[in-house]
Amino acid sequence: MSLVTSAQQLIELCAGETKTVTYTTISGGDGSNIWSVNGDTYLSEDLIYTFNQAGTYNIVVKRENGPCYVEETLQVLVTDCPGNIYWIPNCFTPDGNEHNQLFGPVMTEGFDVNGFEFYIFNRWGEVVWESNNPNGRWDGTFDNKMCTEGVYIWKMKFNVFGDDGKIENHGHLTLIR
Repeated sequence: MSLVTSAQQLIELCAGETKTVTYTTISGGDGSNIWSVNGDTYLSEDLIYTFNQAGTYNIVVKRENGPCYVEETLQVLVTDCPGNIYWIPNCFTPDGNEHNQLFGPVMTEGFDVNGFEFYIFNRWGEVVWESNNPNGRWDGTFDNKMCTEGVYIWKMKFNVFGDDGKIENHGHLTLIR
């Protein structure tokens, strides 16, 4: 029988992030347990632990059971989140069929939606589309006219949670009709 009733054993941390997890034991005993996390000892009913770096954490809980102790060991793996917060396709085909009609970034967690900017430029440097919405999508038009087939430049700016700087990136995309 397990002593711990709630145990998160895989945790992902992004840059500068921490995660606090509560490990709860089954009721019984005198209300106190001996917890050990990678050698640091805590005396409490439940363990509230903050993970702040990647690694393997061995969490041991001991509970007095008469003249003996019942012991359980959990292994918690804390990993760094992937470095990519976004993915940008390199082409799209707004040709009226049901596939690949819109272009835009695919954003994951960890970015600040309030600081998001996305621009698409034509070959003359003219902004043909812009958005402050990370879910915004370009339909391949400019001034309500279909843009010509060809290569366009995109530029994106956004803030990452826990970081004061703004990330800027750019690339190209091909519009195919």
